[in-house]
Amino acid sequence: MSIHPLALVSPESKLGTGVTVAAFATIEAGVTIGDYCSVGSGSVIKTGVTIGDHNEICEHAVIGGQPQHTARPETVGKIVIGNHNVFREGVSIHRALKPDGQTAVGDNNYLMAGAHLGHDTHLGNKCIFANNSLAGGHVIIEDHAFVSGAVAIHQFCRVGQFSMIGGHARVVQDVPPFMLIDGQSGSIVGLNTIGLRRAGYPADQLTELKAAYRAIYRRGLPWTEVLETLKTEFTTGLASHLHTFLAQGRRGFVQERRSPPSSAATLRLRIADEEKRSIRAKAG
Repeated sequence: MSIHPLALVSPESKLGTGVTVAAFATIEAGVTIGDYCSVGSGSVIKTGVTIGDHNEICEHAVIGGQPQHTARPETVGKIVIGNHNVFREGVSIHRALKPDGQTAVGDNNYLMAGAHLGHDTHLGNKCIFANNSLAGGHVIIEDHAFVSGAVAIHQFCRVGQFSMIGGHARVVQDVPPFMLIDGQSGSIVGLNTIGLRRAGYPADQLTELKAAYRAIYRRGLPWTEVLETLKTEFTTGLASHLHTFLAQGRRGFVQERRSPPSSAATLRLRIADEEKRSIRAKAG
């Protein structure tokens, strides 16, 4: 363990083997940091944070800030971070809003400079958050998602696995798995086939995924038939995850950029007025 004499490390924190703490870093009481992590100069790790092994926290990152919420309770939740993550300069991550909640970060993620994760956000594994991108409260981001620079993800949205969101996009609805989102329009422009090929998925799975894409966006099916088609025709492989994801949606889904063949073909899922009021209440 190596702690610079100008660092401020609480004796009530727990640091693992091989941890290095640079000058002017602050580690508050109640923090747990696993083995072989590095904490950069000027960074702050606040009470209520648990960090796994082999994480890199770069200069002026702030992990464990209070949730940005007008109705924040006196006692808030925690942050739990896995292993082999990189948090570049100025990254900020906020604790969960309720005492029994947690903001969670998985393994092998890379958050570039200025990225922000709001309270109760759950980030999966092997995701990339580019510079100055942000996720509001209660956002769920599945594994292998790529969020480009200056993207803003609205609270309570979900981002599916292997999706890729273009720079400066404004995301206010769920992003289905495996989709490419155009940064300018914020609309779907196809499947993330390049990312899937790089991940080693075979051609037959990509072919099936393309067929599922056509069933969702091109066949003109009503919403209930879209779900039934996905459930019965695509039961294995990557495509099977589409039904799981879409069946749980409550905010609606990002639409394809091209005009659908009929008004019935869209995924413009609408929720009841009572549910809308409930979501607004949760949003503060």
